[in-house]
Amino acid sequence: MKLEPAVEKRIAWSVLALLSATAVLALWLAPAERTLGQAIKYVYVHVALTRAGVWGFYLAGALGLVLAATTHAGLHRRAQIVAWAAYGLFLAGGVASLFAQRASWGGVPWSEPRNLTTLNVLALGIILLIVASWLPQARLRGLLYAALAGYAAWVIPRTPLVLHPTDPVGASGSTAIRGAFGGFTTLSLLLGVWLVYYIARFHDRPRG
Repeated sequence: MKLEPAVEKRIAWSVLALLSATAVLALWLAPAERTLGQAIKYVYVHVALTRAGVWGFYLAGALGLVLAATTHAGLHRRAQIVAWAAYGLFLAGGVASLFAQRASWGGVPWSEPRNLTTLNVLALGIILLIVASWLPQARLRGLLYAALAGYAAWVIPRTPLVLHPTDPVGASGSTAIRGAFGGFTTLSLLLGVWLVYYIARFHDRPRG
């Protein structure tokens, strides 16, 4: 049965409200950490959103490569939506990291390599995504999405860690803390799916 657009939109917003309520409840129930205490809850959100954003970049990059190889009709819009949703998640993760750093370190060391990498990815990302929205050539658009994914895949693992921990999830001996990270990552991925669906369903403006 086909739903009316207004009804479908209300359902979509209800799903978002449910995801948000689940995230708030999970954050309240999430375990503290021996050293960071309650400040680790900012880290849960930061890491989860950042990971979801990076994985979204990779998905958009893969779609971009297919677009560059085939110029498949309609694939550009799908890749574009995924890329913008990923950018939004990555940006939200970067904002959450500011709160995590203030709570953990008492301030934000902007010259810290991981912070610089985050700013570089955000700066390059907004440039490439805007340029891709202007380009008429489908292959070039696809290559730009792939370039953003490639840059993220290249620069993030090579960024030296000065203040950031090497692996905040794997380094923890607490099953509860690892489970919390996994739960927040799942919620962030579901948020990404919601963003892609909502934009595609209610704000899709195909271009020729």
